[in-house]
Parts: sequence; structure tokens; C-alpha cells
Amino acid sequence: MLVSTNHRKFIRMNAECQMEFSHLGTGEKGTGHSINLSAAGILFRTSDKLTQGSSLEISVMPVNNVTPPLNALIEIIRVVSVDNDEYEIAATIEGIKGS
Repeated sequence: MLVSTNHRKFIRMNAECQMEFSHLGTGEKGTGHSINLSAAGILFRTSDKLTQGSSLEISVMPVNNVTPPLNALIEIIRVVSVDNDEYEIAATIEGIKGS
């Protein structure tokens, strides 16, 4: 019997892709690199310092053109400073947008 200590509701999948985002309030844009995602959240890196609690509209562009981009609304739940003047951002997916 497999025993898991992962208490997540959804499995994380590697999703190393380029992404773009814009702040819902200001429209300010930025870029990043997604690390992984699940049905409920995304983890990505960016050089832009983002704020916990902020809402963004994102577009994650897969490396192949067979898979359509993921367009979604997210809320940032964690911001961690990492090496190379980048930030690791964890966010919940609040809604999926049509193309």
C-alpha cells in the first residue's frame, strides 16, 4: 500500500513554460517562467516583485503549439525571494478564461 504525506487535493504537474501576467488593478504587465501547476494553483518565477494577496491575469504558453495557452485569473498566496534576483510565486487559480 502506498503511503503519501502529500495532503494536496490535486497532483502538481511540471509545466516549465514562459508566461505573461498583468495586474488586474493597474494593467501593469510582466513575464515569468512557470515551474508547475495543478487544477488549483501555479508556481512560477519572475524578476518582478509581486505582492501577496494581489490578483493577476496570466497566460502560460506551452512549449508545443498543440496545447493551447492557459489563460487564468490567480491570487498570489506566497512570495519568496530566491537566487538571481528572482521571486518564486505561489498562487491559487481563481478562474479560467476563454481564449
